Amino acid sequence: MSQQQQQQQQQQQKLNVDLSQAQDVGCEKCENLYFTPVIMIKRLSALLSPTGQEIKFPVQGFQCTSCKAVETPFSE
Repeated sequence: MSQQQQQQQQQQQKLNVDLSQAQDVGCEKCENLYFTPVIMIKRLSALLSPTGQEIKFPVQGFQCTSCKAVETPFSE
């Protein structure tokens, strides 16, 4: 089987997921189940940057529609 055929088969397998078996994830603060996508802008100083220059980059997070708490990959 070629690499392309393997990739296509993997993509098809990913699409064959029964979402009724997935667990809902609620807000950590109020347990609400609904969120709005938001974007945070992070800044990396030139000292930490791999290019030696300051970098600004977007990080996607989710804001609870009830209590407005924001959860990002950096949230604890």
